[in-house]
Amino acid sequence: MTLPPPLDWREAGIGPGPDVPAERRVTRANWRTWPYTRWAFQHARELVPSVALPGGSPRALPERPVDLGWNAFLAETYTDAALVLHRGAIVYERYFNGMTPATPHMAFSITKSIAGIVAERLIDAGRLDAEAKVEALLPELAASGFADATVRQVLDMTDGAAFDEDYANPDAEVHRYSAAYWGDSTEGVLGALPMLTRRSAAPGAQFRYRTAAADVLAHLLRRATGERLAALVAREVWQPSGCGDEAHMLVDTSGLEMAGTGLNATARDLARVGLWLIEERRLLAGLAEGGDRALFDAAYGEVRPGGSYRSLWWIDHDSGLIAANGVFGQRLWIDPAAELVVVKLGSHPVTSNGFTEALHRAQFARLRETLG
Repeated sequence: MTLPPPLDWREAGIGPGPDVPAERRVTRANWRTWPYTRWAFQHARELVPSVALPGGSPRALPERPVDLGWNAFLAETYTDAALVLHRGAIVYERYFNGMTPATPHMAFSITKSIAGIVAERLIDAGRLDAEAKVEALLPELAASGFADATVRQVLDMTDGAAFDEDYANPDAEVHRYSAAYWGDSTEGVLGALPMLTRRSAAPGAQFRYRTAAADVLAHLLRRATGERLAALVAREVWQPSGCGDEAHMLVDTSGLEMAGTGLNATARDLARVGLWLIEERRLLAGLAEGGDRALFDAAYGEVRPGGSYRSLWWIDHDSGLIAANGVFGQRLWIDPAAELVVVKLGSHPVTSNGFTEALHRAQFARLRETLG
């Protein structure tokens, strides 16, 4: 595949407004397509309604610079921000395409993993029953493919509901479903989820990665606590992690925050979350335990051998890596044994991260060797 050069949106004159030529104008209709993504992923709240994610005083991150020689790698992967945290200190930090340390960036499905942490903390506190059935907490989904699944099965994406998430297929279900995010619907995600009535397997019998499962979780969290998702994320993750930069969560067409996507945060705050997870040993141990390896291997064994999926996090049991990924190049990778956190935010022309997965994994392995 021939890819375009990683242009800078400022030099290319990309942006919103009537004073921008039509071929370079960012709109709500095109903001997730190249080259408009180069501007849009740093300005998502100017296009889609959002709610603020309150933090506190930012946790100090000392700096101990190391030259990683990553320039070519970062350009090849259309990077907007790259930050490496080792043993609590920033050893590498670079920004491109108009981004700065203070710029929130669209994190896409990293949002799922943050919601997964919220769920684990509520389960641990006795506020959410991991074995409760979806239909018991959300009667609206009694006829959906999620009805008979448990909260734990939704968290680990073994709920069995069918959902086509092939981004390369313009007719895939995910593209129609996203109308609940930023389309013309007024009912939002909770209006779209009951329409997902198909099942691909019985609950607990199959692993399939699907954005809709994370949105089910968002409503399970709301129903169990009576609180908004942003408030839960702030209290259970953002504030304990020492996050304090500007951050926000996009809302669906009904005005509610989504768990499938929508978090916008700085690279430094995402690194703070990774560092906090390394320190929260009990929470970390639960994630590192992973999900059902046999089910994961049946679905992803060829591309992610030795892995599993737990609480909306990707687990690599061979390397000990715990990862949160988002389309277009968003990554939060945590290596607890090496006390290493890597954050990469980008605007790659190809939606699926599978396009550069091998390149990132190889670079991460070299990084571990470099830092010892």
